[in-house]
Amino acid sequence: MGRRIACLLLAGSVLGGVNAPAFAQTAPATSAAEPAAQDELQDIVVTAQRREERLQDVPIAVSAISGADLEGRQIGDVNALAANVPAVTFTATPYGNNDLILAIRGVAPGGVLPNVDQAVGIYVDGVYYARPEGSNFALVDLASAEVLRGPQGTLFGRNTIAGALNLTTNKPRYEFEGSLKASYGNYDALGLTGIVNVPIIDGRLAARIVYSHVQHDGYGYNPALNGPVADQNDDFVRASLRADITNDLRVDLSFDYYNGVNHQPLWVLAYYQAGLSPANLAPYVAAPRSRVSTAGINPLNRSTVYDFTGTITGTIGEVTFKSITAYRDIDFEGASDQDGTPIPNADVRNFTLAGHQITQEVQFLGQAFDDRLDWVVGGYYFREQIANSPISRVGAVIQDNSINPDNESMSVFAQLTYEFLPQLRLTAGARLVQDIRKMVYTPRRFAVAAAFAGMAEAPASAITPAACPFTAIGLNQDPSGCRYRPPNIKFSYVPFTVGLDYRLAGDGLVYAKFSRGFRSGGFQQASGTTAAFFTPFSEEKVDSWEGGVKLGLFDKRLRLGLSGYYSTYSDIQQNAILQATPVVITTLNAGEAEIYGGELEATALIGKLRLNGSLGLIHPKFTKGPFVGSEVPTVAHTTFHVGGDLPIEIAGAGTLNLHADYTYQSKVYFLNTARVTATGTVPYTPFQIASVTQPGYGLLSAQVSFEFERLPLTLAVYGKNLTDEYYAGRAGSFYGNNYNSIVIGAPRTYGVSATYRF
Repeated sequence: MGRRIACLLLAGSVLGGVNAPAFAQTAPATSAAEPAAQDELQDIVVTAQRREERLQDVPIAVSAISGADLEGRQIGDVNALAANVPAVTFTATPYGNNDLILAIRGVAPGGVLPNVDQAVGIYVDGVYYARPEGSNFALVDLASAEVLRGPQGTLFGRNTIAGALNLTTNKPRYEFEGSLKASYGNYDALGLTGIVNVPIIDGRLAARIVYSHVQHDGYGYNPALNGPVADQNDDFVRASLRADITNDLRVDLSFDYYNGVNHQPLWVLAYYQAGLSPANLAPYVAAPRSRVSTAGINPLNRSTVYDFTGTITGTIGEVTFKSITAYRDIDFEGASDQDGTPIPNADVRNFTLAGHQITQEVQFLGQAFDDRLDWVVGGYYFREQIANSPISRVGAVIQDNSINPDNESMSVFAQLTYEFLPQLRLTAGARLVQDIRKMVYTPRRFAVAAAFAGMAEAPASAITPAACPFTAIGLNQDPSGCRYRPPNIKFSYVPFTVGLDYRLAGDGLVYAKFSRGFRSGGFQQASGTTAAFFTPFSEEKVDSWEGGVKLGLFDKRLRLGLSGYYSTYSDIQQNAILQATPVVITTLNAGEAEIYGGELEATALIGKLRLNGSLGLIHPKFTKGPFVGSEVPTVAHTTFHVGGDLPIEIAGAGTLNLHADYTYQSKVYFLNTARVTATGTVPYTPFQIASVTQPGYGLLSAQVSFEFERLPLTLAVYGKNLTDEYYAGRAGSFYGNNYNSIVIGAPRTYGVSATYRF
């Protein structure tokens, strides 16, 4: 079935491109803002429903930020974007800034390994990124960034149970233009971004090339190994080509390449309970606000990612057609000393993630009944093949937990919006999805001689092969090695949405809707010690009721968006720590939860002062299953953002632009506050819970820039985390042993920049 759908989609792509008769020259380029008078707010155009619409007309809780605002707010990566949006929480990963974990409205993924899908779908120019590696650099030269909150499975599909991040890059234009930006800051931070747009054939062919380099010294230091930690050295290139082959046919081609190299994050041993924690850890407990690493290894993490995307757009009669074909390749190799000490309690000595994905999507969009009906239908095919080898060392045991997932997904979808009464519209849509999951486990085990069990580096002569872990539990399918391939598993589900919206007099919209979203099930990790551990987990489901209102007031000087929701979350995919040493983690369908909350977004123009702010409130609660009574992890109950921009014109010289913003998130529990055992659920102690808790904190940033009137030059002074907040971006999983480590976030940074445009 999957191969037939794939062939049909690819054939439709080719035929649609050949026959498309009337689109390319007349279609507007995707943009986050339309021109507006100086005394009113710009209209924001989004593609949250797969077509260009004003933000005020879309019955979805969506935040949209233009490319200019991304630069003005110093939003250079997905983490910074998340901090500017209500009800979004981000968590660091063990391997640095090449990866991230996103949660929206209390729905979060259980981990970062490729056996588990993400809860927030990341889309760049309509292409789904199954693995978030390299997505931070997709924010370079963006036209817009949209964050859609709540289940988005009907139009976006692929594991958008929490929401979707929809990024649109700037496309080639038919004029010569470009820019060069250079910045320098503390920690020897250096940034270079170059953009050049070249018209090749006037009105028919244009190219755009973007290059960006970012580097800084370590935010921490390891004196024993005489090396930096939490440093950065990244390069990114994007080359785009737009061809309006005829007045009726447009083709967009894009290639991007990302290469990142950094030492591991700053892990420090922040929690230690005397008398209960292992005594040999005592000398390595971090001092308050310490940025000194005592890790026994300081590995380099290397990421290489490249993407190819081809988009064909046209029309067939009155129907718009779009085909999006993409290939994505990921190669990551790194390691991490996650307890932050020279004792090998939790050393991930090698972590490789290599593989690729292919995607093909076709969309048909149109209108009918005197434009009272908007409709979109389409089909989607996805295939991902990944090899993942996490090799960890805990004392005298070396575990190679290699897995080789092969994930395939096919779907067809449709959504209709019909104005059945003046200003009153009904929207209904559904997607039929089938996922096929395949897995091959090839774990190996090694033993370290007792004399070297406590040393960070054991000689090769002290390491000997141990028995295959599958042999003892009856799963080994390779008598001469170690291999287990379980039967394939299939998941079929139907995410859908239905809702009503009413356009208010003036510039307003009120809406109510119900959405059902799913996240696919899958296979377990490879660290289990029993056959029962390898039982696959099932898909999870969110039912979400949502209502909202969007208002434009005072002659477009004030824009408000208010939404409220109630969600039931069932068959929740939760990580459970079954064994403390060595750590054994399983993914359980751990009962149910209810989540309710609300969000407010506001933008106001007072004279030339533009103010923006947002507030997100979330109340999550487990209602059924082993975690009832414990805290829901990876959720900030309160998030808010406030910011302001003030341009001051200096006659004959230029414009001075002042910007400041403050983002806040409340307390977050990084991991579960109870442990599942064979005899029941056991709550962790207050000390153990504190070690996986980050209290609320806020980050203050500011920028002052000057645009010269007679020169295409802008000079700026900037600062981030100006109050030098000391906070954790992640916690280790050692709290069951009464100690724990954390990853320390970025300190105060500041610098200067110069941008020349031509």
